[in-house]
Amino acid sequence: MTAELIDFTVRIDTGRWSETVLRSIDLQVPDRQITALLGESGCGKSMVARALTGHLPGTAASSGEVRVGGSARALWEDGRIGYLPQAGIEAFAAGKGVGGQLRERAQRFGRWSVERACEAARYPVEMSELNPDQHSGGQIQRAALAAALLSAPSLLVVDEPTESLDTETGVAVWRTLRKYADSGPAVLTITQNVQMLVALAVADRIVVMREGWVVAAGPAGDVARLDEPYVQGFFRPFGR
Repeated sequence: MTAELIDFTVRIDTGRWSETVLRSIDLQVPDRQITALLGESGCGKSMVARALTGHLPGTAASSGEVRVGGSARALWEDGRIGYLPQAGIEAFAAGKGVGGQLRERAQRFGRWSVERACEAARYPVEMSELNPDQHSGGQIQRAALAAALLSAPSLLVVDEPTESLDTETGVAVWRTLRKYADSGPAVLTITQNVQMLVALAVADRIVVMREGWVVAAGPAGDVARLDEPYVQGFFRPFGR
């Protein structure tokens, strides 16, 4: 399920302050590919994820088009869109065991088993009876990835999937995402872990954002070689 944002703008207005956080964005996430979204903190990457998954905040006013084969919110509720938020704990209700919540989601969608999703996300099943706030940041991030995979979504959007993970576990998670994209779905990953992204060569496409704009997009190798200082700032430390 190829996903697109077309001339998409988002403005946040809280009544006390307002800010345009996405500015006429054009972005495509093709089937069978990993599209990596890079950019400095606060440039709008997470708002892209929210737009594609139907999770724009109530204070947001948007214009342009979101194309994901139907209503993003409805597709998320049906499980055809999977979403790992930047703070994995947001994927779970407080005060309830993670394992029980994973089982409820598995029963609702009936596509992947809890065991399969946990193994793919490298989430230790022995921790699953703990509540979300009893996990470390890396542990709850992996649990949230398992939750996103349970419905075998056609579009998987993951925001900082390897944050707080050790190198070995991070490599395993990147390889899981690569294998998942190879099976057919479209995968968008937002990451600051450019070193591992480059080392493993897992991304097919790279999109670079700055202050709400897309400043570069294309095949991963082409973007990494662009002679543009802001873009090169993400790759130069790793010899690209």
